[in-house]
Amino acid sequence: MKKWQKIVGITVFGVIGIYELLLWVNAYLDLKYIVEPYDISDIIERMYLRIASLSIALWFNYFIALFMFICLWRKGGKK
Repeated sequence: MKKWQKIVGITVFGVIGIYELLLWVNAYLDLKYIVEPYDISDIIERMYLRIASLSIALWFNYFIALFMFICLWRKGGKK
């Protein structure tokens, strides 16, 4: 793998990580300030479960892609 590809890959993974954190925080803020004021416990509980599953799915996909990038990085020098 060329040096510029490594730099771009690391930068992209950093940006994706920050973006996922912002999505996660935004979902919790929406829940806190849009859904919770109505105080409907069933909807609030479902929203917390949905946000938790969204968070797990986002991080799972992130780590799979990171693992694949590391495998490509290590394979890059071998031909």
